Amino acid sequence: MDAPLLSPGVAGGLRRYWWLFLIRGLFGLALGVLALVFPGATLAVTVLLIGAYLVVDGIVLVAKAVQAFRSDAHWWVLLLEGILSIAVGLAIFVWPGLSVLTLALLVGYWAIISGVLAIVTALRLRRHVANEWLYLLYGIVSLVFGILVLLAPATGLVYIVLMIAIYGFVIGFAMLALAFRARSLPA
Repeated sequence: MDAPLLSPGVAGGLRRYWWLFLIRGLFGLALGVLALVFPGATLAVTVLLIGAYLVVDGIVLVAKAVQAFRSDAHWWVLLLEGILSIAVGLAIFVWPGLSVLTLALLVGYWAIISGVLAIVTALRLRRHVANEWLYLLYGIVSLVFGILVLLAPATGLVYIVLMIAIYGFVIGFAMLALAFRARSLPA
């Protein structure tokens, strides 16, 4: 079996900052657990939970973009995804009284745009790390999640919370697996 071909700059960056994927994964899992443990929570709690996740996820993405600035010509895709996450998260905090429909639309559009950007990043990453499919999975799940939320925005908060829990678990496990895979890459 052939050893995977690695670009030294990309592989080194992935290995050096594997913990950023770990943080994203842990926050994704926390999102899933909290959404399941407190299904009857009020809209305000759900809104704040989503907003907090988006802000933290955006900060981590901006940090990844800054570290990739010199080694990756497409660092701006991560920066754009991070800024989008932070902006949507802050919008949720600024307007906590959003209706379920408005919240669904905001989260749905964010997930679609974030998913597309992640898919683009994953396809570029595949050129540097052989058989890398975890970030692609993240992008696809995000895209499907966004489409499902937009197709049924008026189904009620319970379904949105359930979709968020599923989304958090899938993204959390994918990011954790990616973190440990990145950590095991050669220096």
